[in-house]
Amino acid sequence: MECHQYQPLHSRRDFLSRTGLGLGAVALSQLLGTGPVQAAGGLPGLPHFKPKAKRVIYLFQAGGPPHLDLFDPKPVLDKRFDEDLPDSVRGNQRITGMVTAQARLALQPSKFKFEQSGQSGQWISEVLPYTRKIADELCVIRSMHTEAINHDPAITMLQTGSQQPGRPSIGAWLDYGLGSLNENLPSYMVMCSVPSKGTPDQGLLSRLWGSGFLPSRHQGVQLRGGSDP
Repeated sequence: MECHQYQPLHSRRDFLSRTGLGLGAVALSQLLGTGPVQAAGGLPGLPHFKPKAKRVIYLFQAGGPPHLDLFDPKPVLDKRFDEDLPDSVRGNQRITGMVTAQARLALQPSKFKFEQSGQSGQWISEVLPYTRKIADELCVIRSMHTEAINHDPAITMLQTGSQQPGRPSIGAWLDYGLGSLNENLPSYMVMCSVPSKGTPDQGLLSRLWGSGFLPSRHQGVQLRGGSDP
């Protein structure tokens, strides 16, 4: 059919031949123009460098063993065992209610022995013999600290960056800034432990993986137990 000809009806073959190129161009533009950031509405210009990790599994274990018994040896505590906590260390800091009734604040080291493991010489406790075998695959950060002295404010600080509830969680900020790899799926999922007998609650409250003051689409999606999560 020439362009100067008027033909009110088109055959199916003629229609497909003339519209196929246009439909293909639209599909190609969607495939090329929708990156991970645009798909979920992430902020433009992020990330600042080419990412290597495609997914992250973040394990938060409330009530787990203390760092002093796992990856953080304190040789000074071994030397000063049973000495009173120096005023220069405590200063004007509050103490937790769990120790206010104690007659004295004595220094107590870990009960377990530490050894350097792997080529990196990572210090790991004897309670983690299998972890010692993969010491060179671990990155242990010992420089982080918080001023919180009670469990709940400290947990809130770890998950949201603030001791006060109501702030966005780590996952919410990542989704807000980086977006999702799939606009049809949640950017991150949450799995909570099932309360055991005598423990009516679990440590990972919903506000710890919520979106805070960000839009609710940035919050985590909790998987339920059972056959239909």
